[in-house]
Amino acid sequence: MDGPVRVAHVIGALNYGGVETCALNLLMNLPRPLIESRVYFIGESLTGRRIEFEEAACDFQHVPYVSPHRLRFMKRLAKALREDRIDTVLCYSFGNHAWVSMAAWLARVRRSYVCVGGSPVRSPMTLLKCVVLAHIARPFCAGEIAPSYQVRDELTNGLWLPARRVHVVENFCDVFEIARRAAGSRAFRRGKETPSILMTARMDDAKDHDTAIKAIAMLVRSGRSLKLRFAGDGPRRARLESLCKNEGLAGEVEFLGDRADVAELLGLSDIAVLATHTEGFGLAIAEAMSASKPVIATSLPVTREVLDDGRCGLLVRPRDPGTLAAAIELLLADRALRERLVSSAFEKAAKRYNIDRAIEEYTTLLTGGVQAPGATNMQLSLSRGAGK
Repeated sequence: MDGPVRVAHVIGALNYGGVETCALNLLMNLPRPLIESRVYFIGESLTGRRIEFEEAACDFQHVPYVSPHRLRFMKRLAKALREDRIDTVLCYSFGNHAWVSMAAWLARVRRSYVCVGGSPVRSPMTLLKCVVLAHIARPFCAGEIAPSYQVRDELTNGLWLPARRVHVVENFCDVFEIARRAAGSRAFRRGKETPSILMTARMDDAKDHDTAIKAIAMLVRSGRSLKLRFAGDGPRRARLESLCKNEGLAGEVEFLGDRADVAELLGLSDIAVLATHTEGFGLAIAEAMSASKPVIATSLPVTREVLDDGRCGLLVRPRDPGTLAAAIELLLADRALRERLVSSAFEKAAKRYNIDRAIEEYTTLLTGGVQAPGATNMQLSLSRGAGK
């Protein structure tokens, strides 16, 4: 190999969701001697985390995708990929990856992959549309990257993709950095503060903030003093604020908006909650596990996978405020249970969800297993640290 592999990261949004966080972590940590990363943003709005993406990549280009003009989009993207001599494309927009992969094929890019962030069978698209787009992309896309074994099964059993195409690279975070930052903020807590519950999630139809609000309302009405804090933003925020007023929660719920200091917020919290309708992995769960915070999550196939069927956190029935309220009450009252869950959760996060493992797996995929001349493991480790 004459130089680093040129990788195009094709992304459709610049917000604080799990997919975007995964992309940003890869951009910041992929080994520089092996990989030169460039970002191609195909969404419309350039607001959000644009500066972070620009700083993490060698180059940032805006090639907007407009659905009625797919052919024009593919030609523009193919031209950009060809001019930049891209070797590998990694697309973070399942469905649109069909058109991105075709553009990569037109540009004679060696290989293309799609990172499947959410549940492909429970996406906003219809199941039939997901199936059609997945199979349109097959001749042009080298494979799908699933963030969990549950998503792998949905791709193979739900969308009928061949198992040999699907690579499982479990979602990830910087476990030990989150642990350090959470511990630092935890030191500022006073002993008798009101118990604080944190939910980190985008405010859209995939998440179930309503159930979290109603659970807190039940506890407050029973005489329990609590604070619920939401980190994240989205199209349902105004409706959720109205729900809080209707439930009589004047000062008990705080809307923090999009935040880059989730680790610190976890350190200041007592419990992490993820009430949700659908997940591809649940990055917020892994972050809470890393911060040594007890987790309560809606029981879904993927949350049961991440939390080891309850060994690493409590699982509650979907859309059931009473069950969630009871789980919160149980964790606040039972210190031994909290400690047991936190210990098991951190052990699993450190072993399975730490960023180093994922970086190795992505590097192998994106480079085709190629190693730069003279690049040792020590050099790659040092280069990753320098890129942070």
